[in-house]
Amino acid sequence: MRKITLIASLLLILTLILTACAPTVAPTEAPVVEEETAAPVVEETAVEATEATEPEAIVNPNAADFTYVGDPDTVFDLNKWYGDVGVEAAVTIRSAGAAKVPDVMTTAMPKANEKYTIGFSVYYTVDEVGSMILESMKAAAEEAGVELLINDANYDQNAQNQAIEQWILQDVDGVILAPCDFTGVKTALDALEAAGIPVVTLNAPLAGSVDSLVIGDTVEQGAIAGALLEKALLDSGKEMKGTIVYQTLPFVHPNAATRAKGFVDTFTKYPDIKIVELTGISPEEHYTAFDGALKAYPDMIGAWGLYSSATIGMMNAKTANNSDVLLSSVDQDKPILKGIYDGIIVGTAAYSSIAPARWCMSQMVNLLNGAPIPGVLFYATKEITPDNVVDMFEYYYPGKTLQDYIEGKVQ
Repeated sequence: MRKITLIASLLLILTLILTACAPTVAPTEAPVVEEETAAPVVEETAVEATEATEPEAIVNPNAADFTYVGDPDTVFDLNKWYGDVGVEAAVTIRSAGAAKVPDVMTTAMPKANEKYTIGFSVYYTVDEVGSMILESMKAAAEEAGVELLINDANYDQNAQNQAIEQWILQDVDGVILAPCDFTGVKTALDALEAAGIPVVTLNAPLAGSVDSLVIGDTVEQGAIAGALLEKALLDSGKEMKGTIVYQTLPFVHPNAATRAKGFVDTFTKYPDIKIVELTGISPEEHYTAFDGALKAYPDMIGAWGLYSSATIGMMNAKTANNSDVLLSSVDQDKPILKGIYDGIIVGTAAYSSIAPARWCMSQMVNLLNGAPIPGVLFYATKEITPDNVVDMFEYYYPGKTLQDYIEGKVQ
């Protein structure tokens, strides 16, 4: 037993010795397996290529009535147009293009997109032309759906300027004006420009800045009146020598100066004719001036009234003096048309007193609505003689007849 115990002890010692001498083996590490991260799934969204769309251009609804003179994208050179007939002008027009328009629109008056307030200052309403312009402007404003503020300046530029100053304080949307003093109106135009208020003028100023203006071809008007008088003189067998008197305004007016140019040029081919200019404003002033001229110039063979008040005063003085001096005119006031019918006046260069007002309102409303407008609109001129005066009376005064006027049935 003791021997067995001794052998077991020896075996245990040997096992311990062998274990101590064995090389140390590092434990095997499990390989690290990196999990692959799945790439995120990107949902491809179909992106439509959207082109930048420009806002639709606003079209001028009256464009069908425009017959353009020259390049519609170029600002009309009004200063040169006046300069060519001896009138000095320094006007800036903010809209491009010039177009001729008919007396009667074939397109509708534009409707205001908002409730616009528009000031209208008219130079004078004593003569029938000014009165009809005012009434036509009122009707056009109602048709367009705008509020119209009115000032009758009575040929007082200070009164016109004061009205415009008040409208600026009221922050009106636009101003239409027929200037009194064509240079003095610059003060009002400068104030409107500084206030950022759009402006359309009936007749052209000689200074200042406007968005658009509505005018007649006034050189043509004077030339027509001159040709009517020339023809009457030749048809009468009168010798083309002596004095021709014409009456105009006592201040610079672009319509007057350009009409005078057209008229006077008609007679430059007659060296024995002397042209004399007289001035006035009211028919009474023109009556007095022409009454004196009939006495001062016994060699007078012809005369011309440059605008309605002049013609009416001259016609009355001619009748009072029982004169046979031949007389022509510009304008189509009812007394003038009756004078043509009665043989007192040989004829007149006429234009609508309704159309310019309507075209001014059209221009202003289109401008405020954001539509492009021509910088200049030329309204039409027509010739009236004894041959067509009956028809032309009804043309310029719709719904009325010359016979009714003669009989006192219409005013």
